[in-house]
Amino acid sequence: MLRKYNYNLETGTVGTDDDNIANILYNINRMEMRKNYSCSDLKELDRTLGELYFMVSDSKVHLNRFLKIFGEKVNADTVNEIVTALDNALKTVSAASKERPDTTKMCMGFSLVYQNLLEIVPLVLTLDDQAVGRV
Repeated sequence: MLRKYNYNLETGTVGTDDDNIANILYNINRMEMRKNYSCSDLKELDRTLGELYFMVSDSKVHLNRFLKIFGEKVNADTVNEIVTALDNALKTVSAASKERPDTTKMCMGFSLVYQNLLEIVPLVLTLDDQAVGRV
């Protein structure tokens, strides 16, 4: 069913009417373009890792905004799984940036972070459904 915001991810087409959930899905969608990113220019890698860090951090901000509105309606275990995945993604980005100057190891962080966040898509959609009473 088409919603206000729709994204085509590896997991399929997903949608939401909530602005905060949309931002999380948008960030994951943006990461998909970088999942196989490879570059030997350290300056470029640093910039791209910074963008990746921002996307994950921004997702945490939007999750918190969503929870401020709907926190009492959603399952705490689901929230904890998402928070853990986002925290792990931030740790992965930080670890990748510390691999400098090994560009191969630095690039591995991109696919790891993307896969980590792709796995939370069903959880994010479950929160969205819980918030509006579809579950």
